[in-house]
Amino acid sequence: MTIFGDTARNVDVNMRGAAMRRIFKISLLVGACSVILLCPRSGLAQACQDDEMMVNENKKTLTELVDTIKKESLGDFQKAYHRNSCQNKLTFFYTSVSGLVSCLDKATQDTTATKEEIESYKAKRDTYTKLKEKLDESRKTLKAAADAKDAKALIEKIELAH
Repeated sequence: MTIFGDTARNVDVNMRGAAMRRIFKISLLVGACSVILLCPRSGLAQACQDDEMMVNENKKTLTELVDTIKKESLGDFQKAYHRNSCQNKLTFFYTSVSGLVSCLDKATQDTTATKEEIESYKAKRDTYTKLKEKLDESRKTLKAAADAKDAKALIEKIELAH
């Protein structure tokens, strides 16, 4: 009888431990969901910050390439395929700016944001929309350039300020 009694007692203790672990996991899940639901604004703001960081990285990369192109000869420009590189980097930059403008559009419609935050989002959106238009124009102009000399001259004139 002691063998069965001890086994029954161990099973009962194990079941209580499992139930406590299950309750703890459910409590943890409910707590995490509550935090997410109560703070939706921080997620949207963080997403836009991430997009803005991406835009700044793409801008830095493109600026470095433009500076390199300004310093090199036409022959080096052609050998290094910098026309294609610049076209690709312009496209990446344009895409990241488009993503940021889209995120800022959503942020301006956030009902949980303060009036000051919405105004800030609108100002940034307008600024980046103008940059997006400039980038699109630069991409199209570079693509339409007749030869390498014209392409190099166009790239040297690219204005990335926003």
